[in-house]
Amino acid sequence: WGYDSDNGPDQWHKNYPCAKGRHQSPIEINNKEVHYDSSLLPWFASYDPGSAKTILNNGKTCRVVFDDSFDRS
Repeated sequence: WGYDSDNGPDQWHKNYPCAKGRHQSPIEINNKEVHYDSSLLPWFASYDPGSAKTILNNGKTCRVVFDDSFDRS
């Protein structure tokens, strides 16, 4: 999937049938229906900037491709 004309939101349902109609992003999160789960651990993301091979800004999103040979990102 992507955001170009050949693989953008209008095409997602071809590979992901649940992505048709009202099930596409952006997803509306109804705060009144969200419940806290104390069993979940904190989520974090980290990366080693030195492992970034390419960075692309296509005007819609930023894409970073990493060389993760050493499992640092």
